[in-house]
Amino acid sequence: MRPMRALAIATLGVVVALAAGCASEQAMFRSGPSHSGVFEAGAVSSPDTPVWTRDLGQKSYSSPIPGVGRVFFGTNAGTLYALDRDDGKVQWQAQANGNIEAPAAVSGNGVIFGSWDGTVRAVDADSGKTLWTYETDGRVYSAPTVAGDRVYVGSADSHVYALDRATGKVVWKFRTGDRVYSSPAVVNGRVYFGSLDGNVYAVDADTGEEIWRFGTKKPVFAAPAVDENVVAIGSYDRTMYLLDAKTGSELWRFRTGNRIYGSAALTPDSVVFGSTDGYVYSIARETGLKRWDFRTGGKVYSSPAVTPDAVYIGGTDGTVYALDRTSGEKRWTFDASGPVYASPAFADGVLYFSTVNGTVYALN
Repeated sequence: MRPMRALAIATLGVVVALAAGCASEQAMFRSGPSHSGVFEAGAVSSPDTPVWTRDLGQKSYSSPIPGVGRVFFGTNAGTLYALDRDDGKVQWQAQANGNIEAPAAVSGNGVIFGSWDGTVRAVDADSGKTLWTYETDGRVYSAPTVAGDRVYVGSADSHVYALDRATGKVVWKFRTGDRVYSSPAVVNGRVYFGSLDGNVYAVDADTGEEIWRFGTKKPVFAAPAVDENVVAIGSYDRTMYLLDAKTGSELWRFRTGNRIYGSAALTPDSVVFGSTDGYVYSIARETGLKRWDFRTGGKVYSSPAVTPDAVYIGGTDGTVYALDRTSGEKRWTFDASGPVYASPAFADGVLYFSTVNGTVYALN
């Protein structure tokens, strides 16, 4: 293990930049710290003409994150791009020394992201200038989550870290039995995440002490979707689980035809997710029974964005699907430039997503 790894550029301006965030200035994977995947407003009725597209010419498995005035997007070339939300033009770029495969998190004027070089970085949202770095002992596939004054993130060194949001210094770390690709969800003072050891964990957000763990039969890549009562999470054992958030006890399970990689969307009445069997599923939250399913033209690694009326999700067939939230019927499809592993996200009525080929789209 390396010695102490937090490098803070210790100026008052850096601390103020990261500490000044409020809820309206936060943006992250799956719409917030709970990773619900639910967006209260947003609808795309005709996707024929995008608001803009930006071909960055670099392969990417990440997802765009729309912040205030900018969209942040990482690529396998190790570049984090800040794109203008109005026209998609590149405003600045920051460089890591390895693939950026997980979405960034925005908090105040800081943008936080991880890379295959094992480093978690915070950069200034206006300029891309480095604010602080923290080096883990493994690749970082996990999307960071910001809650309060902490940043929570997993690493391939088998740990989940809690870092100080303003300085990047480690507050605590929790060791699992294998790599952590899952993005932690934070609700009511608890941090929830999966590990490739096959377990789903709940730990105390302040101390990192384990509260419970639940064992699946295969690695867990997905991020959990959580509210005050339940945790929804899929596993490579082909199963979507709904767990009691307080105790970790199983409420129900639903088995699909292949591995589940993406994360679920959790609504008051349903759990919506895709599977590498090519289907999108909506499962009744109370009973665990299927409400509907929809067959795509490929595998589904994407996580859905759910609005009051529709479900938006991508497929490896290069298509983004808009499905009726109640019936699962197809509303429209959009043919993208390549496979869509990214998880769509809404901001101010615009839907953002990207392709493996490195093209970012804005649809309205």
